[in-house]
Amino acid sequence: MKKNQSLLFLVALLCMGLLVNCSEDEDPTPSDDNEEEEVISQVILTFTPDNGEEAITATWFDADGEGEGNPTIDEIELEEEVTYVMTMTLANTLGTEDEDITAEIDEEADDHMFFFSFTDGAFSDPDGDGNVDNRADTVNYNDQDSNGLPIGLSTTWTTEHLEDEGTFTVVLKHQPDGLKTASSDVNIGSTDVNITFPLHIEEGDHGHDEEEEVINEIILTFAESGSADTVSVKWFDADGEGVANPSIEDISLKAGTVYEMTISLNNTLGETVEEITAEIQEEGAEHQFFFGFTADIFSDPSGDGNIDTGSDPLNYSDEDSNGLPIGLSTSWTTGSATSSAGIFRVMLKHQPDLKTSTSDSSVGGTDVDIEFNISIE
Repeated sequence: MKKNQSLLFLVALLCMGLLVNCSEDEDPTPSDDNEEEEVISQVILTFTPDNGEEAITATWFDADGEGEGNPTIDEIELEEEVTYVMTMTLANTLGTEDEDITAEIDEEADDHMFFFSFTDGAFSDPDGDGNVDNRADTVNYNDQDSNGLPIGLSTTWTTEHLEDEGTFTVVLKHQPDGLKTASSDVNIGSTDVNITFPLHIEEGDHGHDEEEEVINEIILTFAESGSADTVSVKWFDADGEGVANPSIEDISLKAGTVYEMTISLNNTLGETVEEITAEIQEEGAEHQFFFGFTADIFSDPSGDGNIDTGSDPLNYSDEDSNGLPIGLSTSWTTGSATSSAGIFRVMLKHQPDLKTSTSDSSVGGTDVDIEFNISIE
């Protein structure tokens, strides 16, 4: 009996030894696939403009991680017709010390890619609405991984005019083990970040902090060449941006006559009349008048003006410090008498840091855009 018990004991030991050996053959190190996913509680977008102004930041912040509290999301506030380089920083702020996730994404760039979507028309470059819906759509990536594929921690954006509030969405995809390719889209891999920021693009002064001037009176004076005769017409808005409509006088000129036309602009809404003409003259390198008119109502300049096409002929009589036209003084030779009234349109564009020999009426902010009726007798 005792002999049998001893034999059973030896068998049990052998079995235990086999079990130990089996367990030692297994690798106790967990695989990379089981690594804990990084926590991202803060994402900061920094838009640095090319005009030397201060950078603009917008932050998404989730104070309790996956808790009950909703994240806070800043509005992105940009100026129209400005080029920005946008960089992103990501962090985990929930521990005892902030953890920089940006560096980790950069190190593991072969496994990560940002995708973007935005309100259609918010940007002139890239145009469209981003590459979330279609990977092939344009986004201006400034960084690449070791395979030459985009990352998205740095991108470039040129704003357009956006009439209403828009949105700007950032999606970070984790695409390891060869999932990231030249054609992999937002549907591939897991999603680390998906945030939609409110977007506002305002008509800016492009580097000028002074308050925009109010213009409520514009007078066009046509001085007849070789004569003391003049024709003056006025556009006048008695209550500025109030509810009343401006009054606009009609232009009536002689046929086959040369005129020098000057423009004066004023703000009459204060206690004293403020002359805006002198300010435009002083800031001539930032301003240009464009004109449009009924085709061939003038023999010189011919055509229909340079509002629709900047290279069309216009007889400017003044120049700014760079030798570019301003338009406070222009020359006009009328054509034949007309049987019906035409139109004469005056547009003043504010083009700080934008005015060039080829900049047209689509560039910059619009200070004035007025249509007068015109007849040639």
